[in-house]
Amino acid sequence: MDWLGEDLLLLALDAGRGRLGRTFMISYGLMGAELVRLAACGRIDIVDGQVVVRSPAPTGDADLDAALARIGEPATPPWPDEWVPRPGILSRYLERLIAAGVICEQSRSGITRLPRWRITQAPRLAEARQRLDLIACSAGPVDLSQTSSAALACALGLDRVRYPGRRQRAERDRLREVAAGHWATSPALPGDATGAVAAFPDAGNGPDRAAIEAATLAAIHAAAYAVAAATVAVVTPSPTASAG
Repeated sequence: MDWLGEDLLLLALDAGRGRLGRTFMISYGLMGAELVRLAACGRIDIVDGQVVVRSPAPTGDADLDAALARIGEPATPPWPDEWVPRPGILSRYLERLIAAGVICEQSRSGITRLPRWRITQAPRLAEARQRLDLIACSAGPVDLSQTSSAALACALGLDRVRYPGRRQRAERDRLREVAAGHWATSPALPGDATGAVAAFPDAGNGPDRAAIEAATLAAIHAAAYAVAAATVAVVTPSPTASAG
């Protein structure tokens, strides 16, 4: 699932205009992606709705390690919808894509001096889109990485961006079904033992793998809920603000 956060960021980028859409929400989406990835590598679990650190061992990814450290800071385990993305998370992921040569900053324009981005590796953007397309056009069971991608994409509203209008309603409906976990199966479909090891290299087999799969599915739902809750908080005026 290493690609999860970067895929969400690329899907939120309007490649034609060079603008990053939904900037007020993408930080929460990246946070959700990190939550899922931490569960998938056995570092966290969701217990009674709270995020619990299972292992503080480094993951080998600086951003994941920063997220893991932040989860462990409070005296009590945080709730997913109360775990605010760490400062600069969006900039960090943009820097990752720049360092990988996927995007570059073109210019800053307008009153707010917002940056514009140019895709310098079209195949990488096509890869992100194709991953979502494969889910939207699929039938039957999907693995947990696909479930996480659909769940976070829908929570960010990227299903409507990628598949607009009545003609693509079936794709949106399919994504939302997958996002709800109705078609989730183990990371490897039957007969794909190699895929299972690749998806959960730290899990081994048996109870440990089953526990990590359960934790990952719980993290997917918790992350999607947190992103959706943040969306509602942003777009819904508070009573105090309305009164003012």
